[in-house]
Amino acid sequence: MPHPQRPSRLPFIAATASVVVVAGVLLAAIPNTATAVESPIAAPTATPTTSAPVETPAPAVPTATPAPTVPTAVPTATSAPTVPTATPKPTATPKPTPSTISVTYAGDSLTAMDGSWMRQLNDKTLTNIGGTAIGGATVPRILTNVSARDADVLVVMAGTNDIRYARSSTTITQNIGKVVHKVGARHVVIAAIAPSNVTKYGKKHIDRRKQGEILNRDLQNYALTNGYLFVDPWAADRQLNGGWPSNRTIDGTHPTVAMSKKVSVRMQQAIHIAVEGAKG
Repeated sequence: MPHPQRPSRLPFIAATASVVVVAGVLLAAIPNTATAVESPIAAPTATPTTSAPVETPAPAVPTATPAPTVPTAVPTATSAPTVPTATPKPTATPKPTPSTISVTYAGDSLTAMDGSWMRQLNDKTLTNIGGTAIGGATVPRILTNVSARDADVLVVMAGTNDIRYARSSTTITQNIGKVVHKVGARHVVIAAIAPSNVTKYGKKHIDRRKQGEILNRDLQNYALTNGYLFVDPWAADRQLNGGWPSNRTIDGTHPTVAMSKKVSVRMQQAIHIAVEGAKG
């Protein structure tokens, strides 16, 4: 009797082996083999087939790792600082053209005559706004005719005719001071009077050459004392004795037009120095 029971277990083992093989190939074959065997055995076979193989697709989640590509969009936002390209705008500030220097004057025939230094000013940075120039005028007469001017520079070239009346340097400089204050320019240039070849003028035989040298010395002291610029635009052409070279004057008192042109250039330089030097 015991012998016939052994064959019954072999089919059971065989059936079980067939289920394992089938499980590795096709999941649908598992229920059929389980029904051929006893129902209690089907329970363990169901455990390996339930979810273990099915959960393996879960690693597909790491495919979401391409999300770090999003930070690459952040650097593109940094390109926004290209806006500073607007900074070149300050280059527009150097463009303003420099304003011209306004010039007025107070003088006698050395300024009023045809072809005078004033009439030959040729500097685009200077603007002649007019002034007072009267042939044969003394400083008191010039003072009577001048008026207030909104000018950067006042040029005073006067005193030649005052010497004819034997007026002292003190009187002449005091009257020049009154002219300066009446005009009210921001800067002042006091110019030396021209050389002279007249040594015996009028009944008093006034030496205008010598008196002119004395006046120029006192004009320089007056300018320095009051903070004005003194210039002698005739110095390079004045002889050692204080007179004119014959080819620089038309009458021993007044310069030639060519001479006045040279003086004009020197006066232009003095005007610039008066303004620029004050800035320093």
